[in-house]
Amino acid sequence: MILAALTLLLVQSAAPAAASTPTEEDVARETAAIDKVFDKWQGGVYKKEDDKLTCRMKQSSGDQAVDLLRCGAMIGCYAPRAEELDTIAASDAPAEDRKAQMQEVMDEVQPCIEKAHREGKRRIAIVRAAE
Repeated sequence: MILAALTLLLVQSAAPAAASTPTEEDVARETAAIDKVFDKWQGGVYKKEDDKLTCRMKQSSGDQAVDLLRCGAMIGCYAPRAEELDTIAASDAPAEDRKAQMQEVMDEVQPCIEKAHREGKRRIAIVRAAE
């Protein structure tokens, strides 16, 4: 739900209004442009003092819509698992075991993030191609 709202916000912020229906060629061209900067983004999620999950961006992609997409995907996909990760981190298990358990959760979250990225990039590309 959070991810859908963030994606809608992304699309709305990417362009005031679509001028026309873009062709798949135009969308592909925009997607390629997005792909060029997509992996420049570096960041992660953490909990603030108020226990709210937030995004920490270490390096911007140079594209505000991409930055919002990357942060939104991480928050949207990790939020349902945040309590579980907190429990693992606070456990008395050896550090190696906690790290392995956390990695297991991260591996399970990865498909959600990939789906959000794929769908978000397409939406951004459609809006930009329609300009």
